[in-house]
Amino acid sequence: MELETNSKKTMKTILIIDDHTMFRQALRSMLMERMPAGTITCDDAGSAAAARDKLAHQDFDLIVLDIGMLHTNGMELLPELKSCYPALPVLMLSMYPEEQFALQTLKLGASGYLTKQEAADELLTAIEKCLAGERYLSSSFSSLLISQVLQHCKAEELPHTRLSRREMEIFRLLARGYMLKRIANDLGLSIKTVSTYKVRLSAKMGFKDNAALIRYAVAYQLN
Repeated sequence: MELETNSKKTMKTILIIDDHTMFRQALRSMLMERMPAGTITCDDAGSAAAARDKLAHQDFDLIVLDIGMLHTNGMELLPELKSCYPALPVLMLSMYPEEQFALQTLKLGASGYLTKQEAADELLTAIEKCLAGERYLSSSFSSLLISQVLQHCKAEELPHTRLSRREMEIFRLLARGYMLKRIANDLGLSIKTVSTYKVRLSAKMGFKDNAALIRYAVAYQLN
């Protein structure tokens, strides 16, 4: 994907922070080859100390930061960078899968997370989004987040949504003050069966007695 260019756009400067010399050089070469001519320039640093020095003497538009560096790793350096340069976007680059660190780095202020395995295909897209002030999420990580959100929502469901149709039916009748015998007659069930349903739904809902059941029904207008 190519970055948009026009006569008013200034060249963007990217700082690559990674302690593997060959990888830094390969990444710089790939960016300079694939990005439209005149749109970016790259610099690199092999350590946190070198990065601090370059940031103190030069302005950058984006940092590409490796997580797994020796001495000061990317997870330790990221909060420092965001504290000193809050408006500077940081794209995390890692050999670790997204489910291990991606969400944590986003919470720390990163603008995106990219695995090194995905870099060849996704790097330009990720850089374009980060330079535009957006967040980059790969399709696989987006799917992971959606799954986590759905799981959280399910965990936060109200207890009565977990009741079966029959349990909910008996729950409503109990909330109206009906005795087990009447409920059994109305539903064509045995008293023993209705009692079993009552025990089951009370366990699901966490009710200790009928008063708790009725209070819940009134609170959620289920009676």
